[in-house]
Amino acid sequence: MREPDRWKSETLDAIFEALATSPETSQSLIFKGARVLARRLPSVRRQSLDIDTNLAESFCARHPSLEEQRQVLEKQVQRALRRYFESRHPVSHSVDSLTLKSKPPRGHPLGWNAFELRVQVRDLRHPEVRAGSFPSLVVDIAAPERLIDGSVEPLAIGEHDVRAYSLHRIAGEKLRAFLTSLPAYRTKLRRPGDVVRAKDLHDEALILRAYPLPFEAAFWRQAGEEFRVTCASRYVDCGGIETFREDWDATRRTYTGGSIVGAEVSFAEAEQALDTIVRFFAAEGLIPFVFPLP
Repeated sequence: MREPDRWKSETLDAIFEALATSPETSQSLIFKGARVLARRLPSVRRQSLDIDTNLAESFCARHPSLEEQRQVLEKQVQRALRRYFESRHPVSHSVDSLTLKSKPPRGHPLGWNAFELRVQVRDLRHPEVRAGSFPSLVVDIAAPERLIDGSVEPLAIGEHDVRAYSLHRIAGEKLRAFLTSLPAYRTKLRRPGDVVRAKDLHDEALILRAYPLPFEAAFWRQAGEEFRVTCASRYVDCGGIETFREDWDATRRTYTGGSIVGAEVSFAEAEQALDTIVRFFAAEGLIPFVFPLP
């Protein structure tokens, strides 16, 4: 890993622990994404250069307006980071700036109001580097989604537990995330194009290595339930393996183009893993499904 990326990853680990240490932020946020996957599945070594979370439904119920959510979250995160960094011996980091912006700025038309937290952290171990020279660190905070039994499980971060997606939920959500980057879904929601999320197929293959079919059918049956629930939350349709293979050449190019940091899985293995999982879902009656927009 390049030195700037290593610094970002290590500092994000500190931010993750700071948010876990705070009783406020650990209740307001549910953690997910590659950093959680790496802790749920130690064989995963792919590095993530951000932190992914969802707002908790209980937080949104207490703070219903978008601006109130933004203000409360910003104060909670500021307190969490300040307390954490100041408690270290010796103190090695401080917060130069912190901004929390709504995504989109005026709220989402379907109510999927999200936030992007950007933190500028100063590394006090390098006093020769002027303030503002270190890269911004990002925490993505997505809107709440429907959860079912087993979607969230405690995860130890340092000496504290946070609420985080279970491995079943991560497996289901990564398949959903891949579908949301394909043309059919972008057309359905009338949104501009995204880069194909090939990294989600990479991670799905690693999960299948650890929980191979047909021996781990119970695990994948639960992951399939999570896939259906998380797709329903964002109106994602799935007809079967053909849905995943839309514009497959673009997926192949993205996957093999070196965009996956720390890739451990060949494209051929990822392709075979996807086929195995999706055909299992079909055999179990978990797909197909269609969720029309309201």
